[in-house]
Amino acid sequence: MNNNNIGRFPPGIGAAAPDPKFQSRNPNPNPQQPQPQPQSQQYLQSRTPFPQQPQPQQYLHSPSPNPQQPAHQYAQRGYPQNPQQIQQLQQWSASPQLPGSNPNYVDEVEKTVQSEANNDSNNQDWKATLKLPPRDNRYQTEDVTATKGNEFEDYFLKRDLLRGIYEKGFEKPSPIQEESIPIALTGSDILARAKNGTGKTGAFCIPTLEKIDPENNVIQAVILVPTRELALQTSQVCKELSKYLKIEVMVTTGGTSLRDDIMRLYQPVHLLVGTPGRILDLSKKGVCVLKDCTMLVMDEADKL
Repeated sequence: MNNNNIGRFPPGIGAAAPDPKFQSRNPNPNPQQPQPQPQSQQYLQSRTPFPQQPQPQQYLHSPSPNPQQPAHQYAQRGYPQNPQQIQQLQQWSASPQLPGSNPNYVDEVEKTVQSEANNDSNNQDWKATLKLPPRDNRYQTEDVTATKGNEFEDYFLKRDLLRGIYEKGFEKPSPIQEESIPIALTGSDILARAKNGTGKTGAFCIPTLEKIDPENNVIQAVILVPTRELALQTSQVCKELSKYLKIEVMVTTGGTSLRDDIMRLYQPVHLLVGTPGRILDLSKKGVCVLKDCTMLVMDEADKL
């Protein structure tokens, strides 16, 4: 058996003694003092991907951000890497969207506060200009006095409609009005019943007038009543309540001139009050167009 192991192992490795003159495999000639490896130095340098660059001097003296600015504006702040970003940031800082950069911002705020104060004073002064009728001192039963304590302002009605309501003599909504007006303003169907003299007419006239658009010159609501006298009375109440609104109210009943009613329908009409027979006659003749009518009220429906 051949004990020469030199051919089996590379030089410097294996059972044979290494050649002291061979330096290609071991660059460190002195194994007692190991030479520091450059790999660790390269690894430490790889932890810092980019060299530290001096920041622009103009951002070292930038003022602290405004604490009132939204949070998303802070995400956009940073040191730009090129002159184009610097220019965009300067333009953004000088834009009037920042309160501190607009010199007229304080004046605009003062004008807004002053206008709101004037509106509040006007809201309190409009009642002082009302022409209220004499107070009704007649005895009232619980059908009128047993209310929930609501006011007409609680229903967010139009200012001009409120003026007509108060000048009509309505001080507070009656029980039937408290139950009917809020539901009618939502567009729901209502079947209400109450005694005479408890405010039934106002219960359906007020929400009807509120939902009419004066700018749309079409018939938007129809009130059907069983008798001629009741039609005249209902139309008069509607006219008094809407005297500050640009709402045209028309009454038509049997026993009156049909020709006059036809001529009247060629003019703008928003609310039509009448008896069923006359309204059907005008509708069949094609004069009374009801395709845009969205509200139908039947007063004393049990008699209709």
